[in-house]
Amino acid sequence: MASLRFRRSLAAGLVASAVLLGAAACSASGGSPSKSELVLGVVGNNKDQIQPYTATSSASADALRQELYDGLTEYSDKGGVTMRLAESMTPNAALDVWTVKLRPDVKLHDGSAFTAADVIQSISYMLDPKNDYPASTQIDFVDPARITKVDDLTLEFHLKKPVGTFPEVWASRDLLMRGLDAKGEAVGTGPFDLVSFTAGQQAQLTRFDDYWSEKPGFKNLRLQFFQDQQAITNALRGGQIDVAYSVPFTDVASLKTASHIKTLVSESGAYMTLSMRVDTKPFSDPKVQEALKLVVDRKQIIDNAFGGFASIGDDYLGNNTDCPAPDVPQRTQDLAKAKKLLAEAGQSNLSIELATDGAFPGMMETAQLYAQQAAQAGVTVTVKKLDTATFLNGWGDWPFYIGYSGSPYVVTASTHFLPDGVENANHFNNPAFTKLVGEMMATSDHATQCALITTMQAIDYASGGNIVAAYPQSIVAYRDSVHGLKPDLWGRASTDFAGVTLGSK
Repeated sequence: MASLRFRRSLAAGLVASAVLLGAAACSASGGSPSKSELVLGVVGNNKDQIQPYTATSSASADALRQELYDGLTEYSDKGGVTMRLAESMTPNAALDVWTVKLRPDVKLHDGSAFTAADVIQSISYMLDPKNDYPASTQIDFVDPARITKVDDLTLEFHLKKPVGTFPEVWASRDLLMRGLDAKGEAVGTGPFDLVSFTAGQQAQLTRFDDYWSEKPGFKNLRLQFFQDQQAITNALRGGQIDVAYSVPFTDVASLKTASHIKTLVSESGAYMTLSMRVDTKPFSDPKVQEALKLVVDRKQIIDNAFGGFASIGDDYLGNNTDCPAPDVPQRTQDLAKAKKLLAEAGQSNLSIELATDGAFPGMMETAQLYAQQAAQAGVTVTVKKLDTATFLNGWGDWPFYIGYSGSPYVVTASTHFLPDGVENANHFNNPAFTKLVGEMMATSDHATQCALITTMQAIDYASGGNIVAAYPQSIVAYRDSVHGLKPDLWGRASTDFAGVTLGSK
């Protein structure tokens, strides 16, 4: 959700010093703290939990869950859907019954077999209203009472309505599967098992040697949590971590000069948005919305906030689909028109706050640049930098905020734009758009889905509350003792350790 970078040299110094005191011995130019341990640095959140079904969404929670849990399906690094815990998903002709066959010989971390019963338990928990799991809206077409266990590795899903995007939906990283151990605590099937965890500080994990897929080439993994991105960069330079979950784009050039640090650049399905609550004044006025989109100098943001590691955006979500883009004009900065629209709306001296948590690269820089650009149209933008927990706890309440997302469009359409969507923090509610989402979900024909997606993106461009200035690339910085990291469209390059090894150059 939030994106952006951040500086606070004093805080960075304090955090890096604390990490140094707690870390195993390492040198600024040497290898990782232990030949059998890789240390990943990521911005932390003291509200994170081990079990995967919580309202908290943060970089640290996502990194931890990727190591502990798997989904039924996932999006590949090329953008297509691949099977994971599911071996196949087959619909009936009406698309309202899907037969799911599970992969055999998958074990949970407690040594027990992962079976159809674990899938039913996981989905039932997600959909139970008393658990108040926001992502349940992504699978509201599922009635847990009508999931039939055919055998230990086969289930039939009898749906409330036809759903043609069934495999795509389960690729969401919010819909991971879990089991329950003898104590009733969550256990996963992921490549690592949990040893210890302290929210906001660190998580210690060890390789799960019975993992069903390709295993990491090292034994131990430590997730070290930091207060901000700059502290992560400092820790990488100083040798306290091996891999940075992400780094400020403005730091890339200097990191490339360090002989012991490498960078990995990926095209990204993620996008950063400056988003307005379109149900709240003054952002409910279409003229104000349009004006705030017209003050943006997109090239300046690409060059200065992302160091050139981005492509231009045009105020609609969905750079991660293979469907044709909508035929809409590229918005460019037009200060005269912005001033005119604001005057017509009675908002010539508009003063607004822009909230962010600085959890992803480019975010804080974008906030500051946007404030400078808006000032040229007479708009005063005050950037409000919050800690991650405070920012996310207020998710859905901020009138104007910077968000960061990366779900595929077939998921985004429901989560970001439907009235009850878990990520619909700008409170968008467009009946025509909602109807199109229903039509998209009810067909498995890709060409039909694409036509609907293109139309939905055009609606977002015209009347959505999102300013999409740029589509940033994903940059992972890591020590030269780490081998085998792979580019990934979905931001997993720093957390996918399949086949990754540690050693000398």
